[in-house]
Amino acid sequence: MTPEETALILSAIAQPTRLEILQLVAPYSRQEGDTGLPAGEIARALGLAPATLSFHLKDMTYKGLLIQTRHGRSVHYRADLDELLRTLDYLVTEVCGG
Repeated sequence: MTPEETALILSAIAQPTRLEILQLVAPYSRQEGDTGLPAGEIARALGLAPATLSFHLKDMTYKGLLIQTRHGRSVHYRADLDELLRTLDYLVTEVCGG
């Protein structure tokens, strides 16, 4: 992992709403075959307008923190936990030296 890749992932969660999104979708990301959480449920759970949520989800997906899959007319999101763990491992081993 490079410093640039790490900064990209960290920038995807460097905002309270995005941390809340990550916290909400993470439980739907742990099991193989889990489809994730529909965008509409995320919006309702966090009380966000669809346009606001879409902005955050798009950025988090582009930066590699979320994985999106289409199921019929809805889009489901789950966290890319492997990428998040890889980022944390890089921070601990390469940045913090240990």
